[in-house]
Amino acid sequence: MKKLLLIFAYIGLIMCSLTLATSTYAYFTVEVEGESEEIIITTFDKTMQIKYVDTSNVSLVNAYTGSTFTKTFTVQNTGETVVYYDLIFDNLVNNFSNPDDLVYTLTSTNNGAVFNEKTMPHSNNIIASNIEIMPGVIQEYQMLITFKKTNKDQSNNMNKTFSANIDVIESKIPSGVNQYKINTLGSIFKKNESKPITNLNYNLLEDGIYYTNDTINGETIYFYRGSKNLNNNLVFNKKCFKILRTTDNHGVRVIYNGELNEDMTCTQNVLKDKTVFNINSNYNAHVGYMYGDPSSTTYEDEHTNTNSSKIKELLDSWYLQNISEKSKYIVDSMYCQNRKLTEMTINKVYYGLNGYGNKNTGYDSLNILNQKATLNCINKNDRLSINSETSSNVLNYGIALITADEAYMAGSTFKNNFLASTYPYWTMTPAYYNGTSAYNYVVKDNKLVYNKTSALNYVRPVITLNADSRIITGDGSTLNPYIIN
Repeated sequence: MKKLLLIFAYIGLIMCSLTLATSTYAYFTVEVEGESEEIIITTFDKTMQIKYVDTSNVSLVNAYTGSTFTKTFTVQNTGETVVYYDLIFDNLVNNFSNPDDLVYTLTSTNNGAVFNEKTMPHSNNIIASNIEIMPGVIQEYQMLITFKKTNKDQSNNMNKTFSANIDVIESKIPSGVNQYKINTLGSIFKKNESKPITNLNYNLLEDGIYYTNDTINGETIYFYRGSKNLNNNLVFNKKCFKILRTTDNHGVRVIYNGELNEDMTCTQNVLKDKTVFNINSNYNAHVGYMYGDPSSTTYEDEHTNTNSSKIKELLDSWYLQNISEKSKYIVDSMYCQNRKLTEMTINKVYYGLNGYGNKNTGYDSLNILNQKATLNCINKNDRLSINSETSSNVLNYGIALITADEAYMAGSTFKNNFLASTYPYWTMTPAYYNGTSAYNYVVKDNKLVYNKTSALNYVRPVITLNADSRIITGDGSTLNPYIIN
């Protein structure tokens, strides 16, 4: 692959002169530096070209919160080989006091990077990484930036600034790492046959494979969404699984779907016995798959990853008895217990940003039901793995639970979705703490519901298989599942 050198399209976005109309409405001004003309920048070896088209002084003057503006640019591969590149924010300045108030969405054509709403970062950050562009292809991008209008006081965003350059740089990966080997588990995910998440209608359940770059490092992740008719069935070590998605470290995540019978049917899709998530639920700590010191005086002490939950102990034991002999097929992967705090109100009860002791606390999972599910995991302390540079390395084995975000994106709130079960089962996603009890999400019928962490529910283990595992036979259907070797 010819080397892709530094290319950039410059976007200077300066928000200034913020004043208040009321305690809820804030004003801002946006200006774009640059000439009112088309700018084309070509790499030194002439294998890539980026085109940035805009006008000078593009602005939203005295605009209320809720206003939006769009940046447009294209990336073209003018060479004769496949190229991989990253989109990044460079020279970024963002001192907004309410970071969640400024968000952006990325859409593209021809299999470029895509994601729904993400919070604007506060420092230089990867937008999307390892984006593949074929010879002769042009990918057109639109970035929609929104200054959100919320129900809370936004006056502390007065006189704040956001500015950034958008750069296109060479991906720091070996050539071909994005290309799964033929007849392997990873090869069932083909970007040209999948749909961008920006085309996903959360009000419908349409069978298919979707992709998104709403991940930790902007990697492309493919995920299944739809009914039980999907061809995402797999048998591994005489156990049934449903394929959920790919991971950012070249893995394929699967969820337990029952024991395999001689006639290739599967028994109930949960483990036999119910379990609590944690023995207790009387402190904020107990929302955690791993947790710290209950009744602490700080969020950090409450949510350190020093204690294993009851459900983690059960899963570790199940792994040792059923999976460990096939551990060469398992890849270390990040599992997210999203304990990011958020303000919210449920049944007229306010949940704040405490996260410790027995103080009312809201966790970010409320966004799931507002159609903002994500495969990103904001807090590094909430990323659990055995040994990963981007995670808190506290897991003993490569096993955990599905997240409420993964379940929602897969379509779990629709009847007859492929994750449906007559047995309510745990996710590893916190919901809230109400001053008395900790609540986590449970998948029940075709709903995501809240349940005390000390309640009894069923379990569906989740593991991550190596994407290079060879498919021996099968087409992924219920009667002819994939069998790997």
